[in-house]
Amino acid sequence: MRITNKMITTQYTRSLNRLAAELNRLNNQVSSGRKFAKASENTSAAVKAFQLRKDMSRIEGYRENIAHAKSTLTNAESALMHIEELMRTATEKIITGLNDTQSREERAIIATELRSLQAQLLQTLNSTASDSYYFGGTNTETKPFEVIDGKLYYNGYDLDLPLPASTPEENEAKLKELASDTLYIDIGLSVKFDPATGEIDEGTVFGYSIAGINVVGSGTTTVEGEEVSNNIYNLLGALAAEFESENYSHAKADALFGHLKDASQGIMRTITEIGAKTSYLDFMAERLEDQDFNLQERQVDVEGIDPAEAIINFEAQKFAYNAALQMGARIIQPSIFDFMR
Repeated sequence: MRITNKMITTQYTRSLNRLAAELNRLNNQVSSGRKFAKASENTSAAVKAFQLRKDMSRIEGYRENIAHAKSTLTNAESALMHIEELMRTATEKIITGLNDTQSREERAIIATELRSLQAQLLQTLNSTASDSYYFGGTNTETKPFEVIDGKLYYNGYDLDLPLPASTPEENEAKLKELASDTLYIDIGLSVKFDPATGEIDEGTVFGYSIAGINVVGSGTTTVEGEEVSNNIYNLLGALAAEFESENYSHAKADALFGHLKDASQGIMRTITEIGAKTSYLDFMAERLEDQDFNLQERQVDVEGIDPAEAIINFEAQKFAYNAALQMGARIIQPSIFDFMR
């Protein structure tokens, strides 16, 4: 068969194009650090890479949730430390007021100071971060605490008697419901749902919001023959009222103070709870960081290249391409060769 110059040129052009395509592929590997740019180049590896990226994205979502929860808890803890300081100041004022040497006028001054501490307490209980209230349980958009007729309400309910027309059992149930109200997030515990009820298995999610009712207390107790509030806000008000009273009773004030000290335990319990939750979040964050590192290593195995090897392959291919160009200069008419270069 007669081999014409056109046949030689055509065959040479095809070979050169293949060399150029391979050179371009290797150049992309060096610049991107990846073995392939399109799934079609390595379907099996592309499927593995997609799953790895999906897993890494999910872990990043868990880590963002942890950061949000930790920020909320840290802010709440700071507010609680301030409340603890307010109660410490109140304790000092009350002890002074209980001193039998205090005159009625002096006790009235202490009462005014207690009411000022009440106002500061209310303000702190309605603290926000990024317009989100963190003592309202699942309610983060409106103030969880308000005072109506001198009594403290939480998310619309009187903390002394949330359901006035109901039985004591129903009131107690409502208070427990308010106390267990919390927001949940997914932090990588494999969320599960109860197949019968469709409700989330609380053991597979993380509850991070704080129900303020657990901080201040709720319900009532009989003190000196009278029903008094169990929440620290109302108790501060009751002590202030007793110090202001013309019929001041040292026994009653002392009993109220003892009850206030018991009710204040909710503050430290909540701080301790926050500390435990924060420690658990730190543990989960470290665990997720390890998982992410392992996934990145696997991603490198699937997608990544050996930089040194990739550069050597690229230089070798470039050498072959340039050699082909030089060979073409000898076998193809200069006009065609010049055009190709």
